[in-house]
Amino acid sequence: MKSRKKRAGAIALALAVLTAFGTSSAERVDMTLDEGIRLALENNYSIEESGADLDSAYWSLREARRNGGPKVNWTSTAYRVGGKAYEGWNHNGLYGNQFSFSMPIYSGGRVENGIKAAEMGLSGAELEYERTKQNIRNTVSGDYYYILKCRSEVEVYQESVNNLQAHLDNVNAKLRAGVVAQKDVLSSEVSLAEEKQKLVTAVNDYHVAVATFNNDVGLPMETETNPREQLEYEKYAFTLPECDEYAKLHRPDLFQKEFNLRQKKAEMEAAKSGMRPKLDAGVGRNIGGSSAFKTDSVTSDSWTAGVALSWDIFDSGITSAQVNKKKAAVHRAEAELKDKLNNVRLEVRTAYLNMQAAEENIGTMREALEKAHEDYRIEVVRYNAGVGTNLEVMDAQDKLVSAKGDFINALYKYNYSRASLDTAMGVPVDLDVTPYRQTLENSEKKGE
Repeated sequence: MKSRKKRAGAIALALAVLTAFGTSSAERVDMTLDEGIRLALENNYSIEESGADLDSAYWSLREARRNGGPKVNWTSTAYRVGGKAYEGWNHNGLYGNQFSFSMPIYSGGRVENGIKAAEMGLSGAELEYERTKQNIRNTVSGDYYYILKCRSEVEVYQESVNNLQAHLDNVNAKLRAGVVAQKDVLSSEVSLAEEKQKLVTAVNDYHVAVATFNNDVGLPMETETNPREQLEYEKYAFTLPECDEYAKLHRPDLFQKEFNLRQKKAEMEAAKSGMRPKLDAGVGRNIGGSSAFKTDSVTSDSWTAGVALSWDIFDSGITSAQVNKKKAAVHRAEAELKDKLNNVRLEVRTAYLNMQAAEENIGTMREALEKAHEDYRIEVVRYNAGVGTNLEVMDAQDKLVSAKGDFINALYKYNYSRASLDTAMGVPVDLDVTPYRQTLENSEKKGE
């Protein structure tokens, strides 16, 4: 009866720990990885931040285009007047209204290049928005796989606790029969206590992993999210050169750097407009009188229509400094593009090699796990037959737990590295970057 009670207590330990760490009022949600990603794309604050940047880029383009359009202005004045200039004016007040219409005819390239820069900026923002989504997908995937890892480790340690409890019951029975020493009982109790401690730590890691996942997908952190999937191995079909080539053609942030470079070049050309003449067309109408909108002031009644040419012959080097400033920004953008290209290749290679190493470890640890299972079975049989020692059973149990942990870790690293590889390659979430790539290719053909 006493042995049966101990076994029941060991089996119930994980449930007790879960109760201690959990919240009884928390909502339980079963979720797949794809569902978690969709939820994150709807709720994650990084998406909102990137979306706000995209809106800003859109309105910047609207502003740039309007700079080349007409402007209508109305100015109204009201003055109290006096002095010799107004001796013939029989009123002490003078009201005036000025209406003007103006439109740039030639801006020296300021308007045109401003529009081009804003267009490049909008394209870059759209690509950055897609890249943010890809990063969110990668983060959520990592969170999800880590939950699966922690859950598997809880199962391993719970099974280990059950095995050690059963072994302790067996050792106690042998002690009562007088065939083993008290030392075997003590060492078995110590091993069981250590394994229970590891189980508590594993359960805590699991709850922290769930809270992290909930935070990233926008769920209340106390939600009891239960992944529907398991850590699995699925062969990856592509080679490293194929992944590298795919990344060059699909990484949105790589093309964002290309558009950023063209944006900086357009801004530099816009700055050069300060060295060129400007031509504006305009129409004006002035009226004035003793009260608002009255026209009894002859000297204030006039209209104009024509063009205005202006040219800053000398501005103390201000324009030259602005152009050089923009030129430095172009050089920086060129360096950023080269750096991004190198980083993309490094990220792809790193993720691929990590995945490849984890794949090899999966095969190795699967074989090791089978041997560890068999070794533990043999040691238990030998101990029960009286030809093995308690230390050999404990050692075989430790190796079995270690092999299980290593196998789980290899599966986790494989799946996590595979998700990281997708991100490094730029596997799309929503946006097809092909039109953006074609725009850049067409621009290069035109020599822009």
